[in-house]
Amino acid sequence: ADAKAQFLAAKLKPLQGTCTTVNTDYWTFDICYGRKIVQHRSDANLRYSLGEHHTPSDRLLPTGEVRELYLGGADNRTTEIRYFCGTSEKETKVIEVVEDPTHYYTINVSGAAFCSWKEQDGAETVAANGKTMKVSALLEPLRGQCLNHSAGWWTYEYCFPSKFVQFHLEGIKRDPQYTLGALATSAISARDLVNMSMIRLKPSMSPRERRAPPSGHLTLQQRLGGGTVCDETNRPRQTVLHFQCPANWQTRPEPQIVSLTESALCEYEVRIHTTALCGHHKMMPTLPRGKKTIQCVAEQPEVNPEAP
Repeated sequence: ADAKAQFLAAKLKPLQGTCTTVNTDYWTFDICYGRKIVQHRSDANLRYSLGEHHTPSDRLLPTGEVRELYLGGADNRTTEIRYFCGTSEKETKVIEVVEDPTHYYTINVSGAAFCSWKEQDGAETVAANGKTMKVSALLEPLRGQCLNHSAGWWTYEYCFPSKFVQFHLEGIKRDPQYTLGALATSAISARDLVNMSMIRLKPSMSPRERRAPPSGHLTLQQRLGGGTVCDETNRPRQTVLHFQCPANWQTRPEPQIVSLTESALCEYEVRIHTTALCGHHKMMPTLPRGKKTIQCVAEQPEVNPEAP
């Protein structure tokens, strides 16, 4: 039961503390995941609570989908959020609000974390719309943004899903800049279909990881080649990226590059932590046997619904 509760929490963790605004013909809905939902119309000075999150009602379905209830809204308004299997990519993810019957609201939210991931040994799934998604679909919230990592004179930047570069920033100018790896022009970069592999990393010998309990969770691996030609080898630079659900996922850390090594001349290995992977049963770190976690969540301040 404890493991199931942890998995449920892991699926929802990337959304926790964020808000989304949905506009319909008449109403605006502010959905603050795990907290509250408000319906309002500014030009008519109307504002109604649609309920506050009732944690004991959270349910994880066998399909990987999740249900949440928000209770105690104005005039006994109630909301159910149904998280279902679909894209997480920001421009195309589904967030729709239906009121039926009166004062009972259903909000449907798509996300790759809410899929079963049973096909191809966890590497594929079939979304609610019937389309096949590859496991890289879990990383789609990263599309359109870049992760930066500074190390001395250099800055490293990964832009999902296509490029990893190294540069020195002089004011606002990047000089020099080298491409350390990129998707081949023939490779698929389409939403939910980027090709990646699920692998198990060998533990490193860093003191922190030697002390950490063993965990059998997998990582996602992406290979990028065709970088700037290396003077020493006369071959294009190349990079292997490893994406992991972090062991401290409960604190909802931001996606970040946590390590970068040059494993061979002009060949790089990069480790990236993101809670977007924690909703996959094979990529969530396992709790040590007999250990339980106590999760403390700070009271969230009021935030702009558009803000993360």
